[in-house]
Amino acid sequence: MMKKILLVLGMVLVLGTLTGCTDYAKKYDQNTLVVKSNGTLIEVAVEDFSESSVTPEGLSVYITEQIDQYNDTQDKDMVEKDNLITEDMSEVKLVLKYKSMESYNDFNLLHCTLDDFSNVDEKSLKGTFTSADGKSVKVGKMEGVKKAKVLIISEKMDIALDGTVLYYNKEVSVKDDVISTTGKGNAIVIFK
Repeated sequence: MMKKILLVLGMVLVLGTLTGCTDYAKKYDQNTLVVKSNGTLIEVAVEDFSESSVTPEGLSVYITEQIDQYNDTQDKDMVEKDNLITEDMSEVKLVLKYKSMESYNDFNLLHCTLDDFSNVDEKSLKGTFTSADGKSVKVGKMEGVKKAKVLIISEKMDIALDGTVLYYNKEVSVKDDVISTTGKGNAIVIFK
């Protein structure tokens, strides 16, 4: 009997590792957008509801209704609730998964961009950028961007990438592998 239990626990551990199961709510404690290499997005939203009349049950129902209403307008489920933690209403964590930047924008009424560098209009990339090694660079002098991606986002949040940051503008700071946006303008991150 003990062998069966150990075998089952071992299989669960292996499956969790193989499927890349991540508890985003535990991993991130600030508003964070995780950009996956396949173009999907994970949003971790952290809010303080301690001084509101919102209940955990009411919040859960509201979020589910909003997701269902949005997905009903799509051909397939584009937004999925991964987790909602309401044990401490002063730090409620909501984890949503989006199939694409388009679904993230539509659901949140935003105008963010995630595209290949070659598809982004150079007018969107105005100003001076900082390279990963801290040097100031103009767009025309950037190296290694042929197969790079561009993320343009106006919200204040942390960003986690499946990739390596090549360049970023003045609305972005990078410290100890944490990418943070100011929320004061379009934050631009160019990565591979």
